[in-house]
Amino acid sequence: MRQERPANWLGTLSNMIRFVGLALAAVVLLAQPLEIDGGRLRAHVRFLSSDLLEGRAVGTRGGQLTTQYLVSAFEAAGAKVELQQVPLAGVLVESTSKLSIGGASLSWRKDFVSSTQTQEPVVKFEAPVVFVGHGINAPEYGWDDYSGLDVKGKVVLLFTGEPPSDDASFFAGKALTYYGRWTYKFEEAARQGAIGALILHTDVTASYGWNVVENSWAREDIQLERDAAVAALRLAAWITSDAAKRAGLDVDAMLRSADARGFVGAALGKTVTVDLKATVRRIESQNVVARVGGSDPTVGDEHVLYSAHWDHLGTGSQAGDRIFNGAVDNATGCAMLIEMARAWMSIDPKPRRGALFVAVTGEESGLRGSDYYSRHPVVPLTSLILNLNVDGIVPGGKPGGILALGEDKAKKAWPLVEEAARRFGLPLLPDPKPEAGGMFRSDHFSFLKAGVSSYSLIPVDVPGEWAREYNGKHYHQPSDEYSASWDMTSNEVVAKMALSIGLNAASRR
Repeated sequence: MRQERPANWLGTLSNMIRFVGLALAAVVLLAQPLEIDGGRLRAHVRFLSSDLLEGRAVGTRGGQLTTQYLVSAFEAAGAKVELQQVPLAGVLVESTSKLSIGGASLSWRKDFVSSTQTQEPVVKFEAPVVFVGHGINAPEYGWDDYSGLDVKGKVVLLFTGEPPSDDASFFAGKALTYYGRWTYKFEEAARQGAIGALILHTDVTASYGWNVVENSWAREDIQLERDAAVAALRLAAWITSDAAKRAGLDVDAMLRSADARGFVGAALGKTVTVDLKATVRRIESQNVVARVGGSDPTVGDEHVLYSAHWDHLGTGSQAGDRIFNGAVDNATGCAMLIEMARAWMSIDPKPRRGALFVAVTGEESGLRGSDYYSRHPVVPLTSLILNLNVDGIVPGGKPGGILALGEDKAKKAWPLVEEAARRFGLPLLPDPKPEAGGMFRSDHFSFLKAGVSSYSLIPVDVPGEWAREYNGKHYHQPSDEYSASWDMTSNEVVAKMALSIGLNAASRR
């Protein structure tokens, strides 16, 4: 007996054919070789980290040369490119500026470094100091270092980091939350009405030495142009432990009290005297945005966003080599963006969704370019299905594993990360030092805060002497220079993995 077909059998068959077609298209797509070559990556890194670009500082000729190179490279890859203007201010505190605590004078660079968020050329005041522990107000953890204190018009003294914990439900255990970051400390101090904030540096609480603070802060501070409606600090500074001790402070005891539950802040009975002079200039810098459209008109306006920062630290005043070339940080990431864009353009058929390759400005000064982009997106943030960020990819042999720092709030992208890790034989490893706060120190965090599922891909256990020594010897140092002896396998593998994840995300239903 002949079986009757359902009345909607034509529609059902049509949907089945469409589904099979999409599945086959995805198989064909993923079967194509990912055309990323270590030699091409090397060529971009060599130029972008050359002395000619003078450390790629924002608001300099070297920075302008960098953005023009990126525009040309993306256009040569076949992408549609635009420059997004990012209004910035450069604040360069003069070395003759003075700061004292309780009558103890501090020396520029040796004892303190600072900026001013109000972007004033002269900052001069005296104000009492209030110790506020870690400077955290976290209701969800029942913690408020400002409880019972009036810090309006005063200077707060605090540590970076947060109360130590092995309990994942209390400040995420050993992993640093955003409450521990120096950016949060200054933001909260300004919200509380403080006129200034002093971060008391220790290697343990900051997770890096004073040399990193000095190299980052004893230079022009690049800020987004100030919005007068947003609270800002007249003084945003770091001081050394030795300087604090000379001012009569018991740093060890203060840290113990800051770490203890039930901490209560208090005025220290000391006055901070500030006399800063700064050169303030307006800067028009750019995010470079390269766009590739999708093939499916129903979702073609959705995108995977790849990000990397193009800026570095420029030049310093130290003797010897003055140029901070930033070969690893982050000429490597820019090279990967260019080659991923070129590889994406070579794929036929194209993925259903498109891709954005965004090289942002001002990361070294606090994620300025990505923060601005997340507030003023070229395409709506709701169209972004995933952000993949590459920053500081050390050269060397094939990595022993990969970190994917971030959070997929939609719970959709993580299986794609897992699949790509299996495909390339890169075990997904936990953050070996979550207390260092790597989660908050690159541009994926700006997009994560804006609600976009985001990951920063970082190779670990990379074979080679340079990779082993990078963090300890070359990070934010003039020695972060390109070498023709570099093995680019690590960079090539991570780029292919990032490209694979994005292609899968852009192709799925």
